[in-house]
Amino acid sequence: MTQAVVIKSKSYGIHLVLNPEMEFHDLTQAVIAKFKEAGDFFKNAQIGISFEGYDLTMEQEYELIAAIESYTSVNIICIMEDNEIQQACLLAETESYIRNKVAKNAIFHYGSLKPGEELHSDTGLVILGDVPAGARAIAGGSILIFGALDGFAQAGAYGDSAAYIAALSIDTGQLQIANILLITQENGGRGKHKSGFLRRKKPEGQTPQIAHVRDGHVIMEPYTKDLF
Repeated sequence: MTQAVVIKSKSYGIHLVLNPEMEFHDLTQAVIAKFKEAGDFFKNAQIGISFEGYDLTMEQEYELIAAIESYTSVNIICIMEDNEIQQACLLAETESYIRNKVAKNAIFHYGSLKPGEELHSDTGLVILGDVPAGARAIAGGSILIFGALDGFAQAGAYGDSAAYIAALSIDTGQLQIANILLITQENGGRGKHKSGFLRRKKPEGQTPQIAHVRDGHVIMEPYTKDLF
């Protein structure tokens, strides 16, 4: 491959073919230059993205996405894995809606937590990865997890019972909002999937879940936009 980066249009957004022989820093600069050239074409676009050619780590994917969004008006709403077009960005609208409700007053954590790890935020918390069994996520506001929640999560830690916990899958009874614990565990199956930034490889039957307070109890149910 002679070019540093080639941009291809796909039904879900764009596909980047990257030169595997380049240093990552130089490759990032080439991606920025390429998107600057095509700036008018992608103006204010909300798109999915996929990669080919370069063996990117999850952190490098995040860096490329951040670079693209910093130098253009493009909004990357999901990463598409393995060019699986059928499931591309299937949950993007739901995820984008929830994210917009949280992101203005939240910190972002990139990557999955490790068992035994504890993550705190005085405001909202967005986790781009999984919260496995043994890990704890605690926030003063709402918690949004772009991955599986199997560990402990507490939203509204300072008494905000209007806070909520949303995840692509929830398979734990260890939920708390303000000082109210989840009483009944209502699992829909594990539905594990690889963690990462809005990854679109959706296991069949998986539905985003949300836990919130209703009538003085924490309940968990499939997420729909008409809940709030």
